[in-house]
Amino acid sequence: MIDRSFLTKLMSGDEKLVSHFISIFETQVPAQVSLLAGLCENKDWEELSSAFHSLKTQFNYVLMNEFAEQMREMEESVDNGETAFIAVRIADFTRKFDYFWQTEFTEKRAL
Repeated sequence: MIDRSFLTKLMSGDEKLVSHFISIFETQVPAQVSLLAGLCENKDWEELSSAFHSLKTQFNYVLMNEFAEQMREMEESVDNGETAFIAVRIADFTRKFDYFWQTEFTEKRAL
């Protein structure tokens, strides 16, 4: 679930800015996640690392710590050239993220 408290504090309580960030998050994050497997398949390690870094930052802003930590770990692996199992890790993450997005996130937004 998205926790708006950090963003609210970061944006000095400006709910309009917080809502704008959440709107951007809703658009960009699923699109970025969907690109991870292709970047890995193409062995575009620099772009993959950049995508992990961007997602890590966005997940941190909404206090989705488990997802942020997975992005940090995969970013570190790619940066260290440890890519042998990265495709499996991306697939596992993507399944978890998709499940979250289709269940928890969608249900909470409907309320």
